[in-house]
Amino acid sequence: MNQERDAFAGSMFRRLFAPAVISSVGLALSDMADAIVVGRRMGEVGLAAIGMSLPLYMALNICMHGFGIGGSVRYAKLLGEGDREGAVLSFNRVLRASLALSLLIALAINLFPALFLRLMGTSAEDGALYGATLSYVRIIALGAPLFFLNYILNYYLRNDDSAKAASLGFLAGNLTDIALNILFVVILDYGTAGAACATLIGLAVSLLCYLPALLSKKHFLKICFRYIRPEWKNTFALFRSGFSTSSQYLWQMIFLLIANHTLILHLGGVGVAVFDMVQNVSYLVMYLYDAASKALQPLASTFCGEKNRSAALHSRRIALFCGLSVGLIAILFISLFPESVCTIFGLAEPDARLLAIRALRIYCLGASFAGVSVILESYYQSVDEERCAFAISLLRGCVTLIPATLLLGIFAPQAFWYVFPIAEILSFVFFLGWKKVFYVPAQKSDLSRVFSRAIRSRTDDLGALTEDISDFCDRFGASARQKYFVTMAAEEISLAIIDGGFVGRKDGVIQLTLIALENGEFELHIRDNATSFDPFSLHTDKVGRDDFDMDAMGILVIKKRAKNFFYRRYQGFNSLVVRI
Repeated sequence: MNQERDAFAGSMFRRLFAPAVISSVGLALSDMADAIVVGRRMGEVGLAAIGMSLPLYMALNICMHGFGIGGSVRYAKLLGEGDREGAVLSFNRVLRASLALSLLIALAINLFPALFLRLMGTSAEDGALYGATLSYVRIIALGAPLFFLNYILNYYLRNDDSAKAASLGFLAGNLTDIALNILFVVILDYGTAGAACATLIGLAVSLLCYLPALLSKKHFLKICFRYIRPEWKNTFALFRSGFSTSSQYLWQMIFLLIANHTLILHLGGVGVAVFDMVQNVSYLVMYLYDAASKALQPLASTFCGEKNRSAALHSRRIALFCGLSVGLIAILFISLFPESVCTIFGLAEPDARLLAIRALRIYCLGASFAGVSVILESYYQSVDEERCAFAISLLRGCVTLIPATLLLGIFAPQAFWYVFPIAEILSFVFFLGWKKVFYVPAQKSDLSRVFSRAIRSRTDDLGALTEDISDFCDRFGASARQKYFVTMAAEEISLAIIDGGFVGRKDGVIQLTLIALENGEFELHIRDNATSFDPFSLHTDKVGRDDFDMDAMGILVIKKRAKNFFYRRYQGFNSLVVRI
């Protein structure tokens, strides 16, 4: 039975994972492009300048991922519950609030650049390093609204059945970024300013690629230009929800600030340059894990909204297997060919290469633990267990990483690179211990109020199904009238799918999940693998017409008696929600 209940999780994950990997590889290459091109053109000074600028990226990530994750999880749940209008309004409120914040960030950094650069670890006394960092930071800050729009829209598109558009948009933007980096930095010699401009133009290209999905009538996501009454409390509550995951960037920002100050003091510009290379290599590995978490998030959110816990757990198992598999490929390459990685980033000096090779191999020791943590964090975020997600983020970014960085920076700066495996391994072990001993879910779902059943494309399965649904309704005090319409809805919709969607097929599967809500209503979720087929689109206008389909009579009754109903085609499957 569990296997049937989870029949769709694997197929849905695979449809999301491939585009997510493409997007993540493109994003990693884009993030690495600045360091690679600038490093090969400007050497250690260029690499160090990019490294000094990383805290700015972390500040942007805190905000845009917080809004993007928290908002898109809410969007997916509202769609899963059939509230299309509420989902679109929530999206537009998040978008407007985040854009306002991005404008404030752009203004502040460009008004007080010297203050922010001193905080990052460089000042005018550093000469060429300061000038290169200043040029880069000011342009990137000006593009803060583009960053916010790009990443937040990407999150929402993935939850609106537009994963391909999101991935292709990211890929197109990243390829543009890489190409323009070569043009501006290598050919035209614009230095770090050219690299920053290439990044912003790449973001603009991604946004243009998102437009067809945003304008399509097949999807629900829409940008509204009319006045929408702000709900600041609810909007920033979504940010707080997303912050349980995006807080990792806060700790990462603190880590980068400490690392930059420590390395430039003890190892000089070479240390900062090697550190930037390791950070950029880690992007490739972590983005591969992030691909699995991005594929997992909309599925786990959807299954959570349907109270289908077995499917959510099955999705998590698949995400862990796929994420660790692709991550291992990258880790093996870095461990076996570190000299090639140094060449790619333009580290030519023998001392710098020796330091970099050692640093890369040490980093790889804890990379797989980081992957498991990233995927688990995304899962807990998606199923309303924000405390678990926040615990992972806090342990990885603050409790283990910051103390390890300070201790190694003060007492053993030459062994600084061990901070990566120490933080990842300890945080993973601490989380397992905390969850087993101290964690108590804030609100346990009453699984007894959830009925789930998968049936094959045979009408003879329906008799037992309706009997079980009738018994389930009796357990939760349904009236005879309500019980009749609930069983009728399950039977008639299933028949319509079998007769209209599974024509000539023997591999059809229908997943039914019935939830007894606390307010006395019943919510029926139906998913099937038929071709695009909406049972409520059957012709039910007028019974007296000659072309009226008598098989649609039951659907007509359900439409009239249901409190609301909602259909969408999601990840290649039909999804239907009916509330009675």
